[in-house]
Amino acid sequence: MTPQIYRPVYHHWFYKHTVSGESTWTPFSMPDSLALEEAFTSTDLSPETIVATDGNRYDVNVLRRERYAVYWEAAPSEVRRCSWFSKTNIDSKFIPYEENVAALLEEEYRIAFERNEWNRFVTIPNSETVLFQGPDTLVRLPPSPVTDNWGSTSSSPAHYGVLKRTMDEFDIDEGEPAEIDHLFFVVHGIGPWCDFKFRSVQEVVDDFRSIALKLMSSHFHSSRACNRVEILPISWHESVHSEETGVDQLLRNITLESIPRLRDFTNNTLLDILFYTTHIYSQAIITSVSTDLNRLYHLFQLRNPTFKGDVSLIGHSLGSLILFDILSHEIAHSEDDMTPQVVERILDEEEEDLVPELKPMNKKTLSRRISNMLLEAGAQPAKLIYPHLNFHPSALYALGSPIGVFMTVRGLDTFGPDFALPTCSYFYNVFHPYDPVAYRIEPLINQELTSLKPATVPHHMGRKRMHLEIRETFQKMGANIKERVVGSVVSAFRRFYPGIIEGSMEATEEEVVNSSAPESGRESGTSTPGKEDPNLSFGILNAGNRIDYALQESPLEVINEYIFAVGSHLCYWNSEDTVLFILTKTYEGMGISPSSPSQE
Repeated sequence: MTPQIYRPVYHHWFYKHTVSGESTWTPFSMPDSLALEEAFTSTDLSPETIVATDGNRYDVNVLRRERYAVYWEAAPSEVRRCSWFSKTNIDSKFIPYEENVAALLEEEYRIAFERNEWNRFVTIPNSETVLFQGPDTLVRLPPSPVTDNWGSTSSSPAHYGVLKRTMDEFDIDEGEPAEIDHLFFVVHGIGPWCDFKFRSVQEVVDDFRSIALKLMSSHFHSSRACNRVEILPISWHESVHSEETGVDQLLRNITLESIPRLRDFTNNTLLDILFYTTHIYSQAIITSVSTDLNRLYHLFQLRNPTFKGDVSLIGHSLGSLILFDILSHEIAHSEDDMTPQVVERILDEEEEDLVPELKPMNKKTLSRRISNMLLEAGAQPAKLIYPHLNFHPSALYALGSPIGVFMTVRGLDTFGPDFALPTCSYFYNVFHPYDPVAYRIEPLINQELTSLKPATVPHHMGRKRMHLEIRETFQKMGANIKERVVGSVVSAFRRFYPGIIEGSMEATEEEVVNSSAPESGRESGTSTPGKEDPNLSFGILNAGNRIDYALQESPLEVINEYIFAVGSHLCYWNSEDTVLFILTKTYEGMGISPSSPSQE
């Protein structure tokens, strides 16, 4: 029998991930762990040794064992070089031991293995006892009872467990492609939290990015030209609710003591809408978002010098309005032409354009060159300063957006077909049909589009949801039956009453048939893009294409739309349909179309 050979334990790097107060140890991707291990074992290791991880969004100081966020503010997370793991009968996951404990366990394991001496007890620094019953049978025993000065012993519940010195229990990510095709910036809506789990914009964007990576693998894998997209969050809530503004303390001073949780929720979230309608706080928000967009874009370029792709913006709720206002005040000039003389001339022209604002807004059609009237018409008496962006975004995606109602409240009852964002070629208004915050945009472009239902966002698995297809099928069947019945009645009248005026009868038939036939998209609330009346004009805001897109409600949501209304406003962060829609529109500009998973 060939003796077994001892092999040193494999080390993999983990980081401590904390969400909602709960911490879990998450393994780095395989490429990141190998890069960290290479840096750790290098002869050039120093206190300044930094390794970029997680798609270049984090830096790890190898000696300090700390992981830092690059693009946003966050507390550093602990990093650990792991080899031994334990799980008790109350744990759901294996937890890595501290490095010094793991080193002790490995040394004792090596001795037992080389001497073939098993059933070996090892006491580790945290008073736990480990039993090495065999090479693959490692048991964790509960701590020994502690006797105090009075002779009594502690009676804490005993928790047995198992040990592992392999990575079999972990799903190791293969890592993200190094090359980036497109960059997205995401701006959140009201409040510091983005969903019912009270997660920040950084946390929900992590999920959004993970969904994008999964869909890239499932729907764009056949195209070797596709790599990945990068999605970075922009947070502006602190610009209003910081200690410098003092607004939170002022709100606490005037807030009633009753129903404190509801009042705190109102102060932290709903009041952001009012803040944005005031000059001082609106200016703070605009400046914060614009400055962060430019700062992160510059930082992204420094860390990704080979990036040649475009940039798009995604705004949720109030965040979409903020981005819309910023882009409305951009100057349609190339970056190479922006000399100081040109900037001064453009600003002088904008000052002259402010004169018509004193006149009432009465169905004015805004031209392609946007003036500051868009924000200030009937809404704000003073002019805001809009820092210009250092890049021209290719598209703006508004998710659950109140842009339509804000424009109406500001006194703009129509944009007109010539309205466009000066430096942004495409604009998409995406919403859940039950979202109480979302409003349409197309009727503001052309009032004839009011009766046209929003376009349908395809399901990520292809086609429409089954319950919607069944409903549409029954609608078409009913319309066909009604048409046949009406046709039979008309034929009978013609046979028995030939004296009836032919033209009048045909008009009556057409009227009855049209009244019985379902309007396209009326019941489902959506229509199919590309099947609209070719004579309808969608303007140039989205390059002549559809603007309003509605997600497909799930079968459970159809039961009662009021119950799911609030949740529908927060559904976009985990919506595969939303993410795939954005990816599809993005890669269409590169001449790449997605394929269904069955075709992969």
